[in-house]
Amino acid sequence: MALLGLLATPLGRGAALLLAALGLAGGLYLKGRTEGRAACIAQGERDVLDTIERANSARADADRRNADDGRLRDDDPFRRD
Repeated sequence: MALLGLLATPLGRGAALLLAALGLAGGLYLKGRTEGRAACIAQGERDVLDTIERANSARADADRRNADDGRLRDDDPFRRD
């Protein structure tokens, strides 16, 4: 009953409005933080998958290059001709 009496005064309505605004701002902050964290994790996972894909492609290219018997060999300082 005292709460309703407090809301009847201009000061009480202002305080209630301020609390509602702070609650809304806090909710928006938490929502943005949660979405930002999820986006950051997703970007990190995409980066890792991209790196793995590039490494696999580089390995496949090297295997194709080394599979050609007619290719010139790289200079090897330890090779004795």
